[in-house]
Amino acid sequence: MAATCLLCGRETGAGAIVCDACEKRNRRGASRPAQTIPQTNEALALDAFPPAPVVPFPLQAASPAITSVVNLLVAAGVPAVFLAADRTVKFVSDAALKLLDARPQELATAADVEARSGFRLGDLAVPSTAGTRIGNRNVVCSLVPMSGGASGAVLVFRETDPMNEAHASFVAFVRETALEPLRLLRDALSSVQRHEISQALLADAAGTLDQILASLELAPGIAAAPAAKPIPRAVDVVRRVAERFSAAAALKGVQLQIDVQELDERFAHHQQLADALAILVENALHYVPAAGMVVIGVRWMEHKNKPILLFFVMDNGPLVPESMRQAIFEPSFDWKPAGERTGRALFRCREFAATHGGSVWVESRTGKACTFFLRVRPDAER
Repeated sequence: MAATCLLCGRETGAGAIVCDACEKRNRRGASRPAQTIPQTNEALALDAFPPAPVVPFPLQAASPAITSVVNLLVAAGVPAVFLAADRTVKFVSDAALKLLDARPQELATAADVEARSGFRLGDLAVPSTAGTRIGNRNVVCSLVPMSGGASGAVLVFRETDPMNEAHASFVAFVRETALEPLRLLRDALSSVQRHEISQALLADAAGTLDQILASLELAPGIAAAPAAKPIPRAVDVVRRVAERFSAAAALKGVQLQIDVQELDERFAHHQQLADALAILVENALHYVPAAGMVVIGVRWMEHKNKPILLFFVMDNGPLVPESMRQAIFEPSFDWKPAGERTGRALFRCREFAATHGGSVWVESRTGKACTFFLRVRPDAER
């Protein structure tokens, strides 16, 4: 079968794909010099590409640590405020806005948060915890500094009043099976003590029962039942605590004094108050030297046009180091009886104060005496 040329369609010899004429034309074209593109000195004009706008971006917002903390606060749904190192507010959770009854634009700086919460923000690099009252709620405020290269701090609010169903069941159980029997036993021992002199063992047993009752009543809601006895005055609570430790003070050679005003203010949860004061007195007796002095007292004061009771326990023992004056009130604090002065079970005093819208702290203005202060509001009628 004859083949045809792929270029012109003529017949070709066997096995050829192009004819002889087309083959010759291709050879002549290959021998010509290749055409070149004329060179020019003019640059090729390009369309200008608009530069991307430069948007200022805060460096802190790019921190993975800060982003993680904010995401955690959002997920947890806790009332919290994130503060930058310059004391401006960078984030406020919805729960915090609801608790503080504020809009985001009303919480721009740390001063705005202080005004709304009543919690004084000190150095953002120093952790601190204190109780305050926001509206009609008792709240514990904790300032947590950021670390690991991030700056600023997180302010977390924790309510002390809420009680779930499981806790309500526990409250009823403790009230019926522990509190009432212990109260009856305490009253019986106290009655025997009044009629028989020099019964130190009975007095110590009654004091121990008082401490057990007060410890159980520290749980929220436990002491909600009506008190079986008339509510004593605050000054009588102070005198009762001093009498309880008078024998221990005399044994150590320490002078235990009472410094009170004749006040008629009363405190409904007086058993819990007595237990908190007992913790402060017991710690003072541990650290004060022989022939030293411990003073327990109370003063009436006014704060934000409302009355408060300021209790204090002062001694001439060693001072609490400045660096530990916040840590000693934390539940995780590890107390060591020897060494520099700290304190045992002081977190219970802080929890008691926070539950009742108050606070507890330690200071030494003169450098010669150590004073623990406990501030609460009188909540019982005269």
